[in-house]
Amino acid sequence: MMGRSSRSLVLMMLMTAVPGTLEAAKPSSLKPDQVRQSLTKTVALLQLSAATYIEKRDCFSCHHQGLTAVTVARARQLGFTVDAEAMRDQSEFTHVYFQAREKQVRVGEGVPGGAYNAGYTLWSLHSDHWKADSVTTDLVKYLQTKQRRDGSWRIRTHRPPLEDSHFTATALSLQALQFYASQKSAEDVQERLTRARTWLLKSKAKTTEDRAFRLLGLTWAKTSDPRIQQYGKELLEKQRQDGGWSQLDTLPSDAYATGQCLYALKVAGLLKPTDKAYERGCQFLLQSQLPDGSWLVTTRSKAFQKYFESKFPHGKSQFISICGTCWATLALLELLTERPGKTQ
Repeated sequence: MMGRSSRSLVLMMLMTAVPGTLEAAKPSSLKPDQVRQSLTKTVALLQLSAATYIEKRDCFSCHHQGLTAVTVARARQLGFTVDAEAMRDQSEFTHVYFQAREKQVRVGEGVPGGAYNAGYTLWSLHSDHWKADSVTTDLVKYLQTKQRRDGSWRIRTHRPPLEDSHFTATALSLQALQFYASQKSAEDVQERLTRARTWLLKSKAKTTEDRAFRLLGLTWAKTSDPRIQQYGKELLEKQRQDGGWSQLDTLPSDAYATGQCLYALKVAGLLKPTDKAYERGCQFLLQSQLPDGSWLVTTRSKAFQKYFESKFPHGKSQFISICGTCWATLALLELLTERPGKTQ
């Protein structure tokens, strides 16, 4: 997390580079009760779809178990009423899935999606306060075997934007090690974090997913290098006139990219929810939210699994839409950390 002086420097740089992006402070039109009302149905929809997924499928997914678990847990922290039993069901489903594959995992196999999915797995379990056990230990060791000499972890299957970036795999993996590696491994983890920081700092980001997870990875790895300020500035500069961000420069703004960027900039300490740029992004999200509580994000990945309905809207775009809805929700929830309103 950046100090106040560093954050101020980044905001000054942005104001110079992109006139009008950060405007003078005005009374906010984002009311806590309105945000809560908008997200109440969203959280319920996320839990409904996650529960449906585990009724129809027997494999862990980053979209229905990973990001969804993290999002629902954050909503719970901020006073939303959630189904705690359903949350634990998701964690147990994830745990059982990897427990059944322990022999494969222990020899560096058996994790569909590789390090990226292992990272999302441990993030989701950690969000539900799952204690370290043999399964988390096996996944930590798996991640230790998959880190490359250059410090990165790699994506194996490319399904943009969710599963398409080495920055994503690296950030999720280094965070997972910090969640569940044992105290005996502290020296080893620090050495791995050092190598991961080096890779994140020197590698060129091409997409919004790259830029957002580069920032998240450097923050989670407790990076003090001043280049993190420049990377944050670059991400801020990508904000569009409509307040949103896009996955690629050739695509329109959407909830996935916008929520992800706002979340990354907030976590890195480069934007506060009361900053104008953050509010503009949230206005874009609230204006594009659909009446059922979801956001539509159109898929750009080729289908390779048999189609099924998970009770999340948007048909063949439902899996990326649930992810976009998660990122949008995570960003909007941060509004409530500095605008405390009535809990439910």
